[in-house]
Amino acid sequence: MKKNKLVIVLLIALIAGAVFVMIKNKRKTLTGNDDDFAVPDTASVNKIFLANKKGATALLEKNDKGVWMINGKYIARKDAIELLLVTFMRTQIKFPAPQAAQENLLREIASKGTKCEIYQNGKLSKTWYVGHETQDLRGTYCLLQGADNEKPFDKVYAIEIPGFIGTVVPRFFLTEAEWRERKVLSLTPDKIKNVTFTLPDFPDTSFSLNVYGLHKFDVTTLSGKKIQPFDTLAVQQYLSYFMNLYVEYWCTDSHLPEIDSVRKTNPFLQISITDINNQKDTYKFYHKPPVEGHLEDEKGNKLPYDPDGMYMKFRGDAEFTRVSANMWGKLFQTSRYFLPRRTVKK
Repeated sequence: MKKNKLVIVLLIALIAGAVFVMIKNKRKTLTGNDDDFAVPDTASVNKIFLANKKGATALLEKNDKGVWMINGKYIARKDAIELLLVTFMRTQIKFPAPQAAQENLLREIASKGTKCEIYQNGKLSKTWYVGHETQDLRGTYCLLQGADNEKPFDKVYAIEIPGFIGTVVPRFFLTEAEWRERKVLSLTPDKIKNVTFTLPDFPDTSFSLNVYGLHKFDVTTLSGKKIQPFDTLAVQQYLSYFMNLYVEYWCTDSHLPEIDSVRKTNPFLQISITDINNQKDTYKFYHKPPVEGHLEDEKGNKLPYDPDGMYMKFRGDAEFTRVSANMWGKLFQTSRYFLPRRTVKK
């Protein structure tokens, strides 16, 4: 009986050892091998440099406050940074690229791929050369260069992330505008002092909303008419709309014909917001031309502008962005919004 128990214990130990070796071979860490892509300690990653042969670059760095910046100018998108870090941490080998395809893959990665330098604690850890997706669209061809190697390793692998179906290529973009943080306004009601909504040529429906406390307000039309009484719940609801507002895309540095043309037009409305520290900014909204293929409504009427999107200037007109009507349209309420709601008699 004791002998049987000893045999079972030995078998378990042998199996455990074999499993350990298999796992170790499957998911290696920093060993300097040409298939050692993973970066397990992403908490130490504080710099990422992306580049391609066309001259496009993107420098992502964590500043002294722990905030990721793009090109040393703007706060970077947290979601995009986290997606890259997860990619570094969880990536493993799917399969080595076929020997017959190695030369073509190396040539294509060298000419069309994206170089990604990964720094840990300020030191270059490893460099990925990211190619295109595999034929089944579930992997990505990639080449590795270690920190101490002048040249990349000469073997291409297909990498994957367990549980993720797709390619990681879209995660390695280089456009500064795409990397910029898209949340641009997030004021809780208690941080707002005044909101002034202006529709040019319509002073009776434009308004100024003053906030004196969580339950103390006044609303006046820009023609000078005081709205009294007003619906307190409507005011509180309106003030809550200024939390978590995002832009769709940054167009500040863009000079596409449509964008340059819109810049020269007048805004169809503007909203000025003053916070409790007397910091004021004005958000100016511009109509966006209708999208090609959607020039008419469902009844065949020609659309004068895109009903789903618009452009916006803010930060002293220094920034120009594209925004969603679905997100920002809730702010577009006239003075009638604050009138007491009529009750239906039973």
